[in-house]
Amino acid sequence: MGMLFVLIIIATIFIAKNAVNSAECRTVKQGAHYTSLIPFHGLKSNEIISTRVQFTNSSAHYLFPSTEPKGHLCTTSWNKLWGACRCGYLTSNHKDSDRFVFRRVGSCLRYDSGYVTGENDNCPDSNLIEIAAYAYDNGLKPFENQGTLLKEFSTRLQVDVWYKVTLIFEETKTTYQLFDNNDQLLETQEITHRQCKDFKLGMMQDLYFGGQCPAPQAVSVCYDRA
Repeated sequence: MGMLFVLIIIATIFIAKNAVNSAECRTVKQGAHYTSLIPFHGLKSNEIISTRVQFTNSSAHYLFPSTEPKGHLCTTSWNKLWGACRCGYLTSNHKDSDRFVFRRVGSCLRYDSGYVTGENDNCPDSNLIEIAAYAYDNGLKPFENQGTLLKEFSTRLQVDVWYKVTLIFEETKTTYQLFDNNDQLLETQEITHRQCKDFKLGMMQDLYFGGQCPAPQAVSVCYDRA
């Protein structure tokens, strides 16, 4: 039984390393948070991991109804793009993890008392995406520690354009890198975290919509091997 367990772990790590072999678009359906009923995406043991991502039009244009009392909160909440847990294979993403997160640009919307009341016509930012570095550190929440565990990128991403994102795990910090499709570095963010000896080990994390609200419409992001 012990040897079988080891073989399963090795196979899972191998699958995780080679999970994105060609372009694949993943979708969170309307009313859902996850892309599947079993949100397990493999394990990782590398210090450096990368993937290529392309945001679809739906990533920049999802819209909460004017009847949703948390419309403004849900629109400004960060959706999870990709990343991994750290400090061990069994560590929860709400314990220790590093993820790229994204949201549509909120300046293209109109709000009133927490509700989304409509979209601004001819908004120049309508096809842009905001991203951020987003880390849990020994249970500390990123959205309660903006500027330390949640750091926004100044670069806004365009829909239908490929980018590469990279995470570099170290014992007391993680570096988040954004590249264009020609591997030119666009921007870097760095988050420091508690020391743990198994910082390289963790479960892979994938597309997840919301936190506050499920997806108001289907939202898709495409991934490709870096």
